Amino acid sequence: MFGFLNAGEAILTIDKDLHSVNNLPTYKVNVYGRSVGIFDFFFTVRDNWGVYLDTSNLKPLKFYKYLLEGKYKKNEILNFNESDSVEIIRLDKSLKKSIESYNLHFEDDIQKIIRSYFMNYWIASVVYLRSLDYKNISGDIRISIPYFEDNEKFDYKMKFLGREVIKTKIGEINSLLFAPEIPKNKLFKEEDAVKFWLSDDKNKVPLKLSAKMNFGTFEIEVLDYSNIN
Repeated sequence: MFGFLNAGEAILTIDKDLHSVNNLPTYKVNVYGRSVGIFDFFFTVRDNWGVYLDTSNLKPLKFYKYLLEGKYKKNEILNFNESDSVEIIRLDKSLKKSIESYNLHFEDDIQKIIRSYFMNYWIASVVYLRSLDYKNISGDIRISIPYFEDNEKFDYKMKFLGREVIKTKIGEINSLLFAPEIPKNKLFKEEDAVKFWLSDDKNKVPLKLSAKMNFGTFEIEVLDYSNIN
């Protein structure tokens, strides 16, 4: 369970059962976030993000996001195509019927795709980074997170900034620090504006996410975890 902005909580889970996408076995990783307390009374948030990852290489095959933020609602699925493009499917309130679909191409729409599905990219990145061995990795290197078969052009670059001890709600923890390379845009204030930390142990628990944006700082911090393997 994670807390964000002292106004909500989020739960990240990895489904124990495998799921099929494009006739391939996948892991399903889901994040459910909601507002709590007095904030929930004034501005209700019920957000659900998720990814389906190919079990053989941890590449995402499908994203989804079902958002309820005040009066704003959006239900979308993103399918990664074999080519350098993605298909966006917009669903109705019941999540059963498609009301719109269109394609976006990484060559032209990379900023829009990453901006619109930032949380999904973060979820997929966390799972991929947890699979790596960091014993012989030093600071300030780039890790490529592939999203298309045999195509390095659109690999998602993640900077490993080194190790540090951070304070969390569950104590001081040795951690691995990362920063995604995000295309320049008006949302984030500076280079490495987004950072996140994994525990520097065999579990590689997601500890914290911090994003410095033009309107303020968004943070998610671990409150508890269980059944890690």
